[in-house]
Amino acid sequence: MTTAEARTYATAKLDPELEKYATHKALSDISATLFYHQQQKTVMRGTVKRDPEVVKIDLDADPASATVEDCADSSRYDEVDAETGEVIKKKTSGDRRHVMKAEAFQNKAGDWRFFTHTIERDETC
Repeated sequence: MTTAEARTYATAKLDPELEKYATHKALSDISATLFYHQQQKTVMRGTVKRDPEVVKIDLDADPASATVEDCADSSRYDEVDAETGEVIKKKTSGDRRHVMKAEAFQNKAGDWRFFTHTIERDETC
């Protein structure tokens, strides 16, 4: 999901693969961020280093569910002007390593979908 999310932000267009991995709030949050970038005429460049870990899984639930926590390091990921490529100055300073929390479920076809995907901006890692 995060690869399709990154392609979405890099192109300012919804990546067609994204809906294979994200649904509900996760998809709407990504779409809202995409809308912001389209309105600002910006895209994202660089990479986010990740270290995801499944911290809870319940395969007996209906549907099966999982909780994933991740340390997302965005220190090499910048918002840039889509036309000029100029890096946009950040409005805030501070640590760019934040905890990401996500909830997923397994659909009837057996595919996993993230339904939440939240940056915990007050939690660094």
